Amino acid sequence: MPDDPRRGLFFPTAQAAAATTTPGAAAIDPTAEAAAAAQARPARHRLSRRLAIRWAGWGSVLVVVGGWLNGFLSFFYPQPGKTGAFGGTITAGAVEELKVGDVKALPDGKFYVTRVPEGFIALWWKCPHLGCTVPWKENEETLPPDEAFAQKGEFHCPCHGSRYNRYGQIIFGPAPRPMDRFPVTIDGGKIKVDTGPTKAITRDKAGPSDAVPA
Repeated sequence: MPDDPRRGLFFPTAQAAAATTTPGAAAIDPTAEAAAAAQARPARHRLSRRLAIRWAGWGSVLVVVGGWLNGFLSFFYPQPGKTGAFGGTITAGAVEELKVGDVKALPDGKFYVTRVPEGFIALWWKCPHLGCTVPWKENEETLPPDEAFAQKGEFHCPCHGSRYNRYGQIIFGPAPRPMDRFPVTIDGGKIKVDTGPTKAITRDKAGPSDAVPA
């Protein structure tokens, strides 16, 4: 609300503009012609300091809200056909780059590619428990039951201690299900992964059947 009822939120009202005109102007020239000419001239609005500060304040609020909305919409509604970043298709590398047991982090896509004996799995690094980012601990001793092909290495959530193996299967902690995975395709010897919240695949149990053969 404006501080002065005679002034608008961003511009002075007609009454306020008229009040700011030079007093006694009609007494100086009382003729009808001069009065009509003065009435025909547009009133000059003088931008006060208080009004300028108000504009700047509202402008700052709109910039902040606009930036927040842009980030929100970009995350939950990724652009179709977007590549090379989260929400699109990402090339995670060549098949021959990873050996059985290897895990590769793809920060741009927010996922890991793991190679298991059956093929490749792309695991979203968001913990299914409360959404924390789950790091890969390559030197951490595995908990049984785990893969027979690897003696070390687990995904270990730092927030509440959930632990997962290379298939994304939960083996310890409060997480309600395995890590979500993204669709994987092998195209010309390249590992292609479709990313984004709408692409995530939830599972009641993770295992060899989730892997895509090379």
